[in-house]
Amino acid sequence: MPPDRTDTNLARVIPLFGRRGSRNTWDFADDVEPAVESPVERVTPHDIELAPPDAEDEFAALTASNPIAQLRSLLGWLGTSRPITGRGVPRPGSVRELARAVGVELDGRALRSRSMLEIPGLMTLWDAAKAGGLVELNSTTAVPGPNAHEFAHSLPSSLAAHRSALSHVIGRYFFSEDPLRPSPAVDVVAGQIVLAGMTSAPRKRLPAVGPAGAGDLHEHIEALILSGMLEQFISDGWLLCDGKYTVPQPFRPTVLDAMKSLPYYEIGDAD
Repeated sequence: MPPDRTDTNLARVIPLFGRRGSRNTWDFADDVEPAVESPVERVTPHDIELAPPDAEDEFAALTASNPIAQLRSLLGWLGTSRPITGRGVPRPGSVRELARAVGVELDGRALRSRSMLEIPGLMTLWDAAKAGGLVELNSTTAVPGPNAHEFAHSLPSSLAAHRSALSHVIGRYFFSEDPLRPSPAVDVVAGQIVLAGMTSAPRKRLPAVGPAGAGDLHEHIEALILSGMLEQFISDGWLLCDGKYTVPQPFRPTVLDAMKSLPYYEIGDAD
């Protein structure tokens, strides 16, 4: 999992554009359409009907995904306990060690951070570990949670913990509070592509993003970020693209849970 979804150059450019007006999320999403040359189909999680996957197939898929592997590494790093700050995160002196353990590359901004709270890639995993019952906090330390042993040893009895943890990771991709994000538009369009990947009409692979040229630089940046998000989902293992973007059947309950947690589908926002 990368530290964030914009590379260093884009991170410098995006703040110059800011957020476009005060329109609702779907208006923002419509702006992305020219950049990706693909219509924004309005699908909500409530439109998706799933057949329950075979439990063994689901568990095998979840345990093979990259975020779950990172969470197992987090538990290995945690051991019997680790000291935490008053805000419930590992102390600054251990952040680099944790990043190495879980395979999160720290960029310059992260390396200058005074708290892990400022590093989205690590906070996503930390919060997912808490959501899945893998880590518990007391006043001064973090210790293994009630599901830690079964999860760390990939026991089938930890299926629910796997779902919860991975769902949390996926949801964070679509609901970023990063100030470098120009608008919710890219998140919404990426979510639409993922939702369509659980229907009979998945979206075709997006065209490659060319050089900025003389076009709208804001749209070009959005297209680059969207492409990067989809590539990250594929790298994580829960999205496939063989000409069309599809969510494999065993992952669909977990992915749908993540999508249902998003604010984009509240009544009034999708109108």
